[in-house]
Amino acid sequence: MINIDLAIKNQPMIFNTLKQSKINNRLSHAYLFYGDKGVGKKDMAYALSCLLYSKTPDIDYESADIKSILDGNHMNVNYIGIDDEKTVISKDQISKLQDEYSKTSLVEGPRIYIVDGIDTASVAAQNSLLKFIEEPQNKEQTIGIFLATEPSNVVSTIISRCSLIHFPSIPFENEKNAIMEDDINELDAILGSLLTNSIVKAKEIINTKEFTETKELFLEFINLKTDKEKVVYYLKNQYFFSDTNNLTMLLKWTLAFLEDSIRLSDSPDSLILKPIYDKIKGYSKLKTSSLKNNINNVLGLFNKLKYNITAKNIFYELVIIDF
Repeated sequence: MINIDLAIKNQPMIFNTLKQSKINNRLSHAYLFYGDKGVGKKDMAYALSCLLYSKTPDIDYESADIKSILDGNHMNVNYIGIDDEKTVISKDQISKLQDEYSKTSLVEGPRIYIVDGIDTASVAAQNSLLKFIEEPQNKEQTIGIFLATEPSNVVSTIISRCSLIHFPSIPFENEKNAIMEDDINELDAILGSLLTNSIVKAKEIINTKEFTETKELFLEFINLKTDKEKVVYYLKNQYFFSDTNNLTMLLKWTLAFLEDSIRLSDSPDSLILKPIYDKIKGYSKLKTSSLKNNINNVLGLFNKLKYNITAKNIFYELVIIDF
């Protein structure tokens, strides 16, 4: 789903830069938008497309062209990308795009092509774009917008032909507040934000059964006091946390809880998990050295996940940490 308003709200400096470039007639013929997943690169690509078809400095949402762009149906705005089933941009996709742009458009106006995941394409596929970027095979104004998560995987010859725009992470408060607009409570919004930088993805996760159950078990986990309680907790939940996704949620939230416990004494206003302030306050009475040691232990468990150690064993190590 295209949501340019959200991208404009979360990345105002980038939008204003593009808008000013249009006003000054200084738009580039090719852009590389790069940054983490969920920071608004794709939506901003469509926002730029809308700017190009707006007759005023701002986006004219009532325009037929703009409505068509936002519906994904405009004949002069072409998108190719990756999804859950197709994880790389293929040379075939790029060849079809080039073939499409070798033909004269039936619609007046600039032609825009968006390549989402250029960093996943092979070197050969990327190199096939070079001449096309410099010399599109038609007379209309043509602008390419390339989206990348790992710019280091984009060939240097493409980078040298593009205007580079880095998309910083969305401010945490912005993401949380955007999630809460859908009548999601503050704690769920915070926990969802800790899992992904994508507002849409966070909302999807929050609505899952696994999220709800893991949240309940996280709140139970940070209340464990005795070794006996820990043993019972482990035995009761070992199979649930044999699932890597469930365990990852628990680890991320535990890490945020520990960080808040250190943060409380220095800057209480900057707490992440504010809805469970009382629990953080109780735990923060531990020595700072012990808190930091526990943070290092949890970070170590994250690393073990990367080395294919079973989630069940990592869960056991988490439970026996001396919180």
